[in-house]
Amino acid sequence: MFKFTLRIPKELHARLTARAAADQAALNAQILHLLEIALDAVRATTNRPDGDSSAPALLGRGSHSPPA
Repeated sequence: MFKFTLRIPKELHARLTARAAADQAALNAQILHLLEIALDAVRATTNRPDGDSSAPALLGRGSHSPPA
């Protein structure tokens, strides 16, 4: 397991904490679970049978994203 620091907005932390509590899971476990779901969704859209490898912008450049 790799350990690192992640800064997130208070509102996102509150949403994640509430979701973890509702699922009776630890916050870390909940975040890992949601990351796996997101990565599986990206993989599913990039390996489409029609050959279109364009992936939707699941994580757009919002107010919390650094400039490119």
